[in-house]
Amino acid sequence: MNKKIIWTVVAIIIIVIIGVSVSRPSQKPQSNNPIKIGAVLSLSGFAAPWGEYGKNGINLAVKNINDAGGINGRKVEVIFEDDHTDGKLAVSAFNKLVTIDHVNGVIGGVFDFTAQPILPIALNDKIAFVSPSNFRIAGGFDLNDQSFVMLTDFDKTIQKIKPFIASSTIKKLAVVHYQSSFGVEIEKTLAGVMKDLGRADVIDNPYTQIGDNDWKTTIIKLKNKGVDGVFLDMVGNDPLTFLKQAKQLGFTPIVMSYNGALDAFANETDKSPLNNVVILNWEVTTKLFADMYQKAYNMTATKSVDKFFDATYVLAQAIAHSSDNSQVASYIAKTKFTTPNGTISFAPNHSVEDINVQVQVMKDGVLGVWR
Repeated sequence: MNKKIIWTVVAIIIIVIIGVSVSRPSQKPQSNNPIKIGAVLSLSGFAAPWGEYGKNGINLAVKNINDAGGINGRKVEVIFEDDHTDGKLAVSAFNKLVTIDHVNGVIGGVFDFTAQPILPIALNDKIAFVSPSNFRIAGGFDLNDQSFVMLTDFDKTIQKIKPFIASSTIKKLAVVHYQSSFGVEIEKTLAGVMKDLGRADVIDNPYTQIGDNDWKTTIIKLKNKGVDGVFLDMVGNDPLTFLKQAKQLGFTPIVMSYNGALDAFANETDKSPLNNVVILNWEVTTKLFADMYQKAYNMTATKSVDKFFDATYVLAQAIAHSSDNSQVASYIAKTKFTTPNGTISFAPNHSVEDINVQVQVMKDGVLGVWR
């Protein structure tokens, strides 16, 4: 073989090697690009107060991460979109973030009905989606390979109130709940609790409007049925209205609810209707985060704001350690994450393994932990 042929072959080999090296996608994260996270939040509409807290939590995490130099030298950027507390608009917001803004992952879904429509789209687009304030509900809020929640299985959390019911005198329990997968799971789980305790079947009382309800008809019906315990799945002004009307109508059951019910009394000077109400509280934050949030916003950390904070850390770390967007979800599923609030790991169903839940009782305007 003459020299001319040899050099021609060498040149071809070099060109092929260069072409392959250029066309092959990088197996390491791009250290010079920002970590771009999208956030679909309810910044208007009924869920706006929750959305604003979520936005605060995300922004606080971004500030902490970036002040510390970012992750692997990459700063975090967040693009917010408003779903107006509407599931269809949540889908539009998600699509805009993915196709126009080219985010690497998305946080969002303040309520279950604003998060659920996004789940199949995230799966199709292979974009990791983390919903901070929702529970995983078997058959009601199931997750897929690309979606995660920052709370546990909901029935596992509702079961935490079983010891209180067991120690109480409740014989006939009613569950007044919003007609959603969240509310239905409360009724279903508590029905199982009452059955396990050998007590009467739960009286299922769903409703379809959030806020500004008149509960008189419901209260009279429950009173006439001899209900001596009631669990309220209510937010907005509904808990306040229910408790006041119950008192007016002489309905005095043992009342249970969850942390969201307390918001109705935030601006009330008279908190006596809450006296002896039992609260299942899954918004128990660490002292470190409570102090950090108070200092940053001069507000108490509530409405799952710490979960939005943690979700930002989880997604940012996963993006920084993934070669491309399609790998982010698998990284989340197999990794234990460290945030200022502690260690977070996900169960095989993509819910968080465990969260801090307390059963509390309101006494003279002050919440205390039930024994």
